[in-house]
Amino acid sequence: MKGLIMAGGEGTRLRPITCGIPKPMIDVMGIPVMEHIILLMKNAGITEIAVTLMYMPHIIKEYFGDGSSFGVNIYYFTEETPLGTAGSVKNAQEFLNDDFIIISGDCLTDININSAIDFHKKNGSVATLVLSKVENPLEYGVVVTDDKGRITRFLEKPNWSEVFSDTVNTGIYILNPSVLNLMENNTKYDFSNDIFPILLSEKQPMFGYVAQGYWCDIGDINAYMKCHFDILDGKVNIKINGEQVEKGVYIGKDVQIEPDAKIYSPCFIGEGSILRADCKIMPYSVIGNSSTVCTGASVKQSVIHKNVMLGRQSQIRGSIIAEGCVVGTYSSLFENSVIGEKTFIGDMCEVKNNIKIWPNKNIANETVVSENIVWGDNFSRKLFGENGISGEINVDITPEFATRLGASFGAVKKGKKICVAIGGGGALEMLKGAFVSGLASAGVQVYDFGATPLSPTRRGLTFYGFDGGVFMDIINEKLVINFMNESGGNICRAEERKLETLFMREDFFRLEHENIKPVVKIDGYKLYYMREIINEFSSKKLSVPITIGGNNESLGTILYELGAKVVSNGAKNISADIDDFGEEVVLKDEKGRLISWDVFYAIVCLLMLKSGYKKIVVPIVGSGHFEDIAKKYGAVVLRCKTSKSEIMKAMLENGLEMQFRMIYDAVYAVVKICSFLSENNIKLWQLADEAPKIYIAEREVQCDFGKKGKVIRSMATFAQNGKYGDKYEFSEGVKIYSDKGWVLIIPHSQKPVCKVVSEGQNAEFANELCDFYSDEVTKIITDSPNR
Repeated sequence: MKGLIMAGGEGTRLRPITCGIPKPMIDVMGIPVMEHIILLMKNAGITEIAVTLMYMPHIIKEYFGDGSSFGVNIYYFTEETPLGTAGSVKNAQEFLNDDFIIISGDCLTDININSAIDFHKKNGSVATLVLSKVENPLEYGVVVTDDKGRITRFLEKPNWSEVFSDTVNTGIYILNPSVLNLMENNTKYDFSNDIFPILLSEKQPMFGYVAQGYWCDIGDINAYMKCHFDILDGKVNIKINGEQVEKGVYIGKDVQIEPDAKIYSPCFIGEGSILRADCKIMPYSVIGNSSTVCTGASVKQSVIHKNVMLGRQSQIRGSIIAEGCVVGTYSSLFENSVIGEKTFIGDMCEVKNNIKIWPNKNIANETVVSENIVWGDNFSRKLFGENGISGEINVDITPEFATRLGASFGAVKKGKKICVAIGGGGALEMLKGAFVSGLASAGVQVYDFGATPLSPTRRGLTFYGFDGGVFMDIINEKLVINFMNESGGNICRAEERKLETLFMREDFFRLEHENIKPVVKIDGYKLYYMREIINEFSSKKLSVPITIGGNNESLGTILYELGAKVVSNGAKNISADIDDFGEEVVLKDEKGRLISWDVFYAIVCLLMLKSGYKKIVVPIVGSGHFEDIAKKYGAVVLRCKTSKSEIMKAMLENGLEMQFRMIYDAVYAVVKICSFLSENNIKLWQLADEAPKIYIAEREVQCDFGKKGKVIRSMATFAQNGKYGDKYEFSEGVKIYSDKGWVLIIPHSQKPVCKVVSEGQNAEFANELCDFYSDEVTKIITDSPNR
């Protein structure tokens, strides 16, 4: 017997996952559903198979070919115009010279078709319809048979008053070729509406075979999800490309599972997939081939197709994600959300229940998606976070992305001089090359600093008089890109928005080749950087014992030349450890006490004031004691917003280069502090003790992005109405003062949290304030009726 698979369906009710593929190619447990049908036929001994095509036929042909790799022979018959279920089979009549079985290419079944064929032959049937019993027949064609199985009546999608049977038409038919003679060529016919009624009226032998086993018409999203859950529950006897390592847990070949990744039954992990540490694959989860579930991510009751990246701490609940999608860090997808192929969902996004996103969309960071996204261009996403642009290499940030970003920055800095530096080699060299290509194509003169840390790059930018700069490095497995202005500080938010707009619109031009300027290499600037610091302090002998930790070659070289006693360890020494950027330093004093960031900032301000400066810059989240310190020296405090670019801007615009360098150049800061200690013959612990006692507490309250505005508006209203006293300010977030101290409520720019920061007269007051206002924020988020 020959077989025929009807594979012309578009799958409109399965969109957006069928937007770019025909319905029979929809993925079920790692392979197209039509492949399951071919295997079913092959296992029944049917190896000569016709396939009728209409919608995107090339995709099916390219995948299955002539069928030889699947152990069958496949012949294709393509409709030029829609011919209906029966008309499409008539189109393959030349192939069908004996009784044959028809199966829809978009159903999932393990029915024993040999038993159905035996029933067909035994009854001398012209047409045998394979039937299945279902609990709710309203969405199917009901078939009524007599006690011998002969069909007596058809009801297409009846209402409950018309339901005389629970056996429905599965779309699996066994036919005699004579049935095809009832139709004309190239004419539209339907089996249920046209052909079977004719056979019934002519009293032709037409039977219904009530099959045992599983059958599911994958007609919509709910059915698609359910068939996967049924497979995991062991209700379907089909091929699963994975080893059952424990009951209900199927793992494909070459799967990488890192320590502490948690897997709960039942689930399926496709071949070549990667499960990072601390991720959770919870019950009824299907992970497609070559997909990655990053650290801390969790998946539950969801179907993930192949080549999908689920970012760190992302949450996927009851969702379908099509091939090639990326879900960003801390993003959440909720029940019945469906994401079309190659869609990029940024960091900290939230996709609400029952949302469908069509393919190739680009969803901005921190977006709450509460409506279907179908039309329009790709959705622009916010590029910049708290510290420049960051993302996974070759996932978020590809060479193409870097080239486009370089051209965008080049459009902002057309004709200017821009320096570029990286923190190392390998992938950074690759992306730097792509970025530089974009810069040069837009008319920028590029100066390449090579591998140089961030703080020397900032200094070199001003040393050479460049108009801006870019620094790239890998921090916590993500690429971080910093953009700098002509003063060496981070570009402001207005400049970030301009760059984002140019990038999203691709609103930049390319120069003619003869006008592109060659890249200028600047080798060894780090040596000039060190020499400049040495020259500034060469008149002083640094008689300070210090221990250097980490990769601080530059600091060690400078301190050695200036006469400091640099040793590998020592209980009574200062200890300094500098980060990879060269920006932040962790100090311990001679008593082994860790110098907190607040105390370090106070030390920097003290040195500024002792050096004669009459202004210091402090962010609004900084201690109120800074005003007391400044008053003692006849100086003033300039408060600024909390972002790094705003702090830098305030320092540089007010001529406070010393403060800028000590806060953002760790090598310079350590040398400056050592110089001061030597000049005044004091210890670091004494300088730390001169700084005021600062008691600051901080909490993070989980808050969806869509509720952050509500939190700030509500807190501002309560403050203005006197709920928390009389003194408050709204320069950034909501800052409220009390007799115990102050508290600042401010939304986090990247994470789904609101930060609550407080300062008190002591640690107890600081924590008490922080806890009280954290509870207030929680009440606003949860809409407590007690408010």
